[in-house]
Amino acid sequence: MKVFQDKGKTILPRVDSIFLVSRLLIFLGTVWLILHAELTAKEFLPIAILSSTYVITLAIFWHLFRVGKHNLKKAYLAIIIFELVFISTIINFTGGYESDFYLLYYLMVGFSAYLLTMPATLFLAGLTTAIYIVLIIGAINMRDLIDVTMRVGIMWSLPLAISFVSDYVRRSERRLLKLFDTLNQRTSELEKSQAHLEMIYENSRILGGILDLDGVMEGVMKIMGKILAYPASALILIGPGGSFIYRGRNIGGQNNLHLKAVDEKKCSLIKRVAQQSEPVVVMDIVGRNDYVPIRLNTRSVMFIPMIAHGETTGLLLAESPQTGAFTERDSKILSVVARSTAMALDNAHMHRRMEELTITDELTGIYNYRYFAQKLKEEQRRATRYNMPLSLIMLDIDWFKKFNDTYGHEVGNIVLKGITSVVKRCIRDVDIFARYGGEEFVIILPQTPREEVAKIGERIREQIEAATFGGGTDIPELRVTVSVGVTSFPENGKPNEELLSLVDQALYRAKGSGKNSVCVI
Repeated sequence: MKVFQDKGKTILPRVDSIFLVSRLLIFLGTVWLILHAELTAKEFLPIAILSSTYVITLAIFWHLFRVGKHNLKKAYLAIIIFELVFISTIINFTGGYESDFYLLYYLMVGFSAYLLTMPATLFLAGLTTAIYIVLIIGAINMRDLIDVTMRVGIMWSLPLAISFVSDYVRRSERRLLKLFDTLNQRTSELEKSQAHLEMIYENSRILGGILDLDGVMEGVMKIMGKILAYPASALILIGPGGSFIYRGRNIGGQNNLHLKAVDEKKCSLIKRVAQQSEPVVVMDIVGRNDYVPIRLNTRSVMFIPMIAHGETTGLLLAESPQTGAFTERDSKILSVVARSTAMALDNAHMHRRMEELTITDELTGIYNYRYFAQKLKEEQRRATRYNMPLSLIMLDIDWFKKFNDTYGHEVGNIVLKGITSVVKRCIRDVDIFARYGGEEFVIILPQTPREEVAKIGERIREQIEAATFGGGTDIPELRVTVSVGVTSFPENGKPNEELLSLVDQALYRAKGSGKNSVCVI
């Protein structure tokens, strides 16, 4: 049988405190009654001994209570049993039925009802009643039955009332505490959500200040991977011709910023979301054939379009291994990130276009001398640091001044543009092609040794010699040739700081040897 009430968390005074207060009252009541009772020395001695023992017992209990490292249930039972013996002994020595010490039974049973369960309380009340009847049975007559019945009735009704009330209060307080816990939990969630949103808004604001496309991608993937902590997420951009490209992916906290084309045949859902420009949440993708997740154990997916100037420029997506993992709140939060990302990408693109305007030649569209000089210094430092080859090609259009005088500057501009197109076909994307000035062009070729760059220089010369420029009703087909100078570090045996001077010398020699030739230094 369960004896004690559950202590647990409570808004009522602690059981230990109630128990100590009630026992203190019993002791004070005992002292008061002893002082007002006429006791013989024979009666006073055992009562004094029991009282002293009682005080010592309460002191031990108080110490255990203060230490807080012991289970006090056995101590409770020991004190209740001791009190039953103690009070019964006092009643026996102070007149039995005539003794007023029976009032202490009420304190003992009543306050014990706050501690014990209902069955235990009933058992204690029955045991106390039985002991009291045994003590007074020989001294009562028929006229005393009503008085005895009243005493016993109070001995039962008082603990029952206290037990009922305490049980009701405990049940009520459990509901109240549960409500408090729920309220605290909701408050905590709200505070975390607010802090979360503030962090997202702050990072989104920072995104707007990043003018580098790669920096924007890293910032977005950081928000989705670390702050929002999606198990898997990605940023998809709409490329030329309406194609879709994974520009950034995060799986298990690891970023991958390498480009990867989206297979539109297997991921037609991405195209539909982009076309409708509305967020889409898929609760469970199992059995679907219109989307291939970036993580194998994915069950639910959320797609949020990125919209700039009324047009969808890409998508943000998040995946989870749990079915129905994404709520409307998640959709709203990622929508905030999507809007910020669209604006940041638009700003980065505009910044790049502005940079291109300042570093490109207006006529030919290739880099200007200012950008060439900057990149040459960077590549020279890199070549020295990592001991890598670095080459330069400089080319000059032969007899271009006479050409301009004969056909005019407009035709000359057509030839410059045409030569630019031919050279672009002969070099790599990583090579830096710039207009050096007038009819001179220069190419930086990182990690390119002399043997290879000499072949590239000859290929450029041949391609330009074979090409025709113009060819309309107003402009005849024209041909030009170029002189090409080539040099390479470290094969030329000179410090890479002298590359520009050496390639200029090589070009000078090519022009001096009859033009339309390649000279390597």
